[in-house]
Amino acid sequence: MRPKVLVVRSGGRPFFSGEGPRTLEVRERVSHAIVPCLKGESALDGRADLAIFTSQVAAERLLGDPELASRLKNAIASGQIAAVGTATGDTLARYGMPAREIGGGSARSLLERLPLDLSGKRILLPRGEDASTALEEELRRRGASVEPLVLYRKVPRPRDADLAVEIVREPFAAFCVTATSAARWLFEDVGQNARERLRATPAVALGPSTRRFLLGQSVSKVEVPDTVNFTEAARLLESLAVDGVRT
Repeated sequence: MRPKVLVVRSGGRPFFSGEGPRTLEVRERVSHAIVPCLKGESALDGRADLAIFTSQVAAERLLGDPELASRLKNAIASGQIAAVGTATGDTLARYGMPAREIGGGSARSLLERLPLDLSGKRILLPRGEDASTALEEELRRRGASVEPLVLYRKVPRPRDADLAVEIVREPFAAFCVTATSAARWLFEDVGQNARERLRATPAVALGPSTRRFLLGQSVSKVEVPDTVNFTEAARLLESLAVDGVRT
């Protein structure tokens, strides 16, 4: 029997390419719908020294809109682009705007690559409405003028009533959550018995902040792939599930 895994993702992009690994039985749930919205577009009107993209969705929403993309190119003509996560960096490159600096899946890792003194620098921050303010706050602390540009928001989807029952009665060998919002959706209102099962189940988190959330929920084993993208997360999830069945 193939080990069964749960994947909860917060966006529209499938976790597995194709049909997924033949070694696993996969249950995949989408926690949120991605809804376009645009706030702060005046940030694109002036020159900027740096634009930091914190998600693939932000890159797709901005660069996939010809008018907004043109305005960004003008704004950043003499500046640079940075990305949080290799997947975001890959998306930017696909649109012909490669990132000069790429953080390894977290704002903290990107900040380590940026100067401690950003006085006088104007930074654009394309992102989602629910994005953490930690990056913006640290950039301001370093002296930068930060211009957030909200391009989308995440709207929680209705919960699958059968999921909590399955978690308890037919436990998963491992599970993966692709964002903190997906992890929060999974744990909220799922019931005490299901939460206890999840806490005892090996987990894959796509990024340090999601890992911290799961550890805060007392999940006993949480791993983050070395390269933070769906492909590497899928490999790690498969490894955890197969190893769990063997032991």
